[in-house]
Amino acid sequence: MNDRQESLRRLKWVSGGLEAILGIPILGGLIVIGSGYNALWLMLAFHIVVVVLTARAGNVSKGNIVGIVASTVGVIPVVGMLLHIAAAITILLDAAFGNRIITRTHVERVEPIRPRPVRKEQEKQEDHPF
Repeated sequence: MNDRQESLRRLKWVSGGLEAILGIPILGGLIVIGSGYNALWLMLAFHIVVVVLTARAGNVSKGNIVGIVASTVGVIPVVGMLLHIAAAITILLDAAFGNRIITRTHVERVEPIRPRPVRKEQEKQEDHPF
């Protein structure tokens, strides 16, 4: 594993841990309300950074996308808590197993689609509307 992948994995562990803390019912609510909802803005920015860096590496970080949704809807008490828990689980699984758990196949090379040859009798037919 190269340095970029390892750095992204560490960022996912950190963001998953922070989401898990925000998902704890009373503690997460106290942190969010006590910070004047700035914790949600901070997590939103952090998730966006991780998604962009992961996309530049050629992968998809679905857990951090769930974290973006959790940070935007986190002002609703119970819904925000459930989304923070879901984001934490998804991010931590992604950090532990990488893309093996999310994408099962790996495509080496994709063949381009070639148009079928048109037969002479099909060229003469004017059955298309254009």
